[in-house]
Parts: sequence; C-alpha cells; structure tokens
Amino acid sequence: MYKIEKKYLLKDDIKTLIDDLKLTAKEISEFYTVVKVCKEVKFSKIDSKYFKTTKNGVIGSIDQKRIKIKKSLYHKEKKNAIGQHISKKRYILLNNGEKYSFDKYQKNFKNLYLLEVEFKNKNNLNKYIVPDILKNYIIKEVTHDKRYQKRNLALLGNPKKNTYNIYSIFKDIELARTTDLNKIIFKEMKTSDSVRIILYNLFVELRINQDLIVQTQAQKGIKAFELALKKSIILLNEYKNIFDKKIVRSVKLHLNIMDKTLKTYKDLQFIQKELSAIRPLIASSEMDRINQSIEHKLLLEKNKITRFFKTREFAIIFKQYELLLKENNRSFLSISAQMSISNSIKYKIFKHYKKTIMKCDKYERCNNDRSYKTINKSINRVKTLLEEFKMIIDKVDYQAMYTLTCEVSKELASLKKINRKKMIIDTYLENLEVKPKNYQKLLKKFKKERNINTSNMSEELHNTIMRFKKKKHLFK
Repeated sequence: MYKIEKKYLLKDDIKTLIDDLKLTAKEISEFYTVVKVCKEVKFSKIDSKYFKTTKNGVIGSIDQKRIKIKKSLYHKEKKNAIGQHISKKRYILLNNGEKYSFDKYQKNFKNLYLLEVEFKNKNNLNKYIVPDILKNYIIKEVTHDKRYQKRNLALLGNPKKNTYNIYSIFKDIELARTTDLNKIIFKEMKTSDSVRIILYNLFVELRINQDLIVQTQAQKGIKAFELALKKSIILLNEYKNIFDKKIVRSVKLHLNIMDKTLKTYKDLQFIQKELSAIRPLIASSEMDRINQSIEHKLLLEKNKITRFFKTREFAIIFKQYELLLKENNRSFLSISAQMSISNSIKYKIFKHYKKTIMKCDKYERCNNDRSYKTINKSINRVKTLLEEFKMIIDKVDYQAMYTLTCEVSKELASLKKINRKKMIIDTYLENLEVKPKNYQKLLKKFKKERNINTSNMSEELHNTIMRFKKKKHLFK
C-alpha cells in the first residue's frame, strides 16, 4: 500500500490563500529513528495525539502501519532520532474528490511550503490539472525530487538551502577561484557531496605539491604532500561506502604505498636530527662518517620519490583517484551518504572519541610504541575530522574539542619520539666500530634521561586524557 499523490513547492504568499479559505491547522511534529532503503520508522505528534509509523518494502510494494502510542514512548524515542526534528502546520482542503494538504514548515525549515494532492486511483492522477486557484502559488512540481521526500527532509535539511552544483565547485577548486571551503560546505549538504569536495581539495593539494617536488625536489613539498596524503587516507577509510567498492579499494592501496615510501624519507630525517644532538659526545670523524651515509640515503630516497612522481604508473593512479571523486560515487545507493553532513560528522567524531578513550584505558601507563601507535590512530581520526569539517561545528565547541585533541596528540608524539630516540641512539652506539672511552657512562646517562622524560610525559598524558574524558558532552 502506498499513497498516490503529487507534490508541489509553493510560494510564500500561499499564506494569503490559506487565510482566505479559513483553513484550520493541525500542529505536527515528527522524527525518524530508522531510515533504511527498505524500512522506515517515524514517530509523530499530531495536536495532542502520538503515533508510530512503520514502513517496509519499496515503492510499489510498501507495507505501512500506523499505531497510536503513549506520550512517554514518543519522548523516550526522541533521543534515538536520526537527523532533524520536523515541525509544521498542516491545512487540509477537500475539493472535487481530491485531498489537498498544505504544509507550512517551521524552525530549521522556515519559509518552506509544500502542497500534497492525494488521488483515489492512478486514473485520477493522470487526468489531474492544477486548479486555477492554485496555479499562481506553485513554483514547481517536486513529486520526483528526492530532496522533498519526508525522510530526506529529516536527513538532509531544507532543500531550498541545497542549491549548488558540485562540478562547478570542483572547477573552482582546480582554478583556485575558491580556497575557503567554509563558504561552500554547509550543515544541510549531503555527506557524499561534502566529503567529495573535501577530498578533492586535498587531491588538488597533492597535485600542486607533486609538481613542486618534481620541479625543485623541495623538502617543503614532500612534507605538505605527506600531510594531505595522510588526511586523504583517513577520510577515504571513513567514507569508503559512498564510493564504488572496487575502485576505492584500488585507490586506497596505492595511496598507502605512497605513504610508506614517504615514511622512509621522514625516518631518515628524524635519525639525522636526533644523532646531531649527541655530536659533542662522539668523535667528529665517526659522526661525519655516519652523517655522510644518512645524507646519501636521503638523496637516494628523494630521487626515488621524484622518479615515481614522474612515472606513467603514478599518472594513472592519480587519474583513477580523480575519477573516483568526480564520477564514481555511489551515493544514490547509500542512506548514510544522503544524510546531512552535520549529522554524519557528529556521529563519526563521537565514535572515534569513544574509541580513543577505550584505547587509552586499555594502554594506560604502557610506555611502548605499540600502545602509542594504537591510541594515536584513533586520536588522528578525531583530529582530521575536526580540521576538515570545522565549518560544520559550533565555533566555541570546535575550539574546545580541537585544543584537547591536539594536546593528547602532541603528548603521544613526544612519548613516541622518546622511544624512537632510544632505539636510534642505542643502535648507533652499539654498532660503532670503535667504542668511545665513555661508552658505558653515555648509555647510563641516556637511559636515566629517558626514564625521567618518559615518566614526566606519561603523567602529563594521563592528566590530559582525564580532561579529555570529562569533556564527553562536547564530542556528542
């Protein structure tokens, strides 16, 4: 069973007609708790009565049931609402056997007016002509415009705010006509579109820095490329369901290979920097020898990266990634992709916030690389989502969340650095051909310094995580 109807978007001055016809209003509030391809669950308040409506099936074969419920159940289910609550006034007019429902939306949907005309059968639908009394109030028919479906109003927000062309946005990003995504992405935008825009902006950053590396082999370009790459990998993992499964798997595989290639270069830079800190304690000839070796390896890695960026293979990978973002999305198949980005991002951030807390509890006081890496993986997801979608979050809440997240991330990085430094220095000293006279003394000195630093940083991390835990309400 399903309704046979037409739906129209109306002008604001429909209020005049409603007043002239002296139509009485019903106050309606409703929200959804389940929205799937083949199932919907909606709770409604109509004046002082409460209802639960369940739909199963697809158009052409829908089983719909509406039952009256208690006020307490309605309010209990509010906390499980998906998307926005809808408030509206409904005015009913019966004319020539057809039922006309004028909906005047309120709150987040202010200035949205819709008309639904119900028909007894398809024959009446096919013969229907809009009455003269309504013609001047109709903007357009939206019967087949999915943005105006009731569930999509809850998921996506007001369609009147969703007037944008994603391909024009892509072009503007390419030509650097737009650099501030805060002016482009808004709370009611579809998750699939906003994610593709963010990823395409990162893709252009990758392309710009790839050109910089190829032309000048600039270290700055490698660093910027790596940052954009890491963010792209995180977001592709988070939102892989809005893309073609096979293609996104291939793109992610190649991006991860790039990331590993850049990691070797970054590790060599870290080794070089940390060894220079103990230069005064080691014979200059020995230090010069090891520095020359590292410089040689750095140059080889830089040349390897540059050569790879010039290859046909890299060009194919990049083109595949561009097509994935521009054309190969499957958002029309996914309810989560159709959801507004404001609801999607809140869910994602809170999910990874909880994972971070869980990992912190599990690995508390565990001062080893495995524990830092595991916690850091979750906190980096929170950080990336906050950085890339800050335009969706309240400014005050964003600042508080981001500050706390950065504190945890910074202290994890410091602890990880202490461990990596230990490994580098120990390995270096043990493999010296001629041990310095003060070799044992150096080992004890470095060990003592590490223990003190690790103890202090662990305590700071613990205190920061405790503050992080207490701010759960911000991340919800």
